[in-house]
Amino acid sequence: MLTLKVVVVGSCACGKTTLIRTFLRNDVRDTVPSPTVQEVYTGHIQHHRTEVRLVIWDTGDSDLLLDPSRSSCYAEADVVLLCFSVRDIFSPSEVPSRWAKEIRHFNPLVPVLLVATQIDLREDPNIVRELAQIKCRPISVAEGFQLAQAVRAAHYVECSAMNLDSVRKVFESVLQTCHKINARPLTSLALW
Repeated sequence: MLTLKVVVVGSCACGKTTLIRTFLRNDVRDTVPSPTVQEVYTGHIQHHRTEVRLVIWDTGDSDLLLDPSRSSCYAEADVVLLCFSVRDIFSPSEVPSRWAKEIRHFNPLVPVLLVATQIDLREDPNIVRELAQIKCRPISVAEGFQLAQAVRAAHYVECSAMNLDSVRKVFESVLQTCHKINARPLTSLALW
């Protein structure tokens, strides 16, 4: 059975753990967000009638390069899901300045999928009103694509843990990315 190591990174409370748990449970029941230091989950997904085992590393928002455990989570990773919340105006700014740098530092050749989370909140009147009070708005699809281009992500995908199809799409993108990467010569793997 093919096994892929998937590392999930992003700012605190951007929805990483909820994304993973929704995928693994295969349902959208509410989950109480819980801060994660580092957890490793195992799940399975079908790809062309073949079962693929996903070893998913859920990382916390530690002090990055100072934390010695960070390097181990990136070692031999097949893909990194770099998550940000569309409702958190600071989360996207950390993508290039913080997370992309960390990924490049520990595993410069790993393909990166940029994942916008909590997209159901883009249209939530309370969130829109709250952000408008500080002269902001949720991150748009176009802004997400621009961010993906800026960090040279292999793919850009959006999801809401309240929509199981969008969560599945994230993990199907993992398979597509790994398939594409494995089909290319090693020299074309550098995405940064």
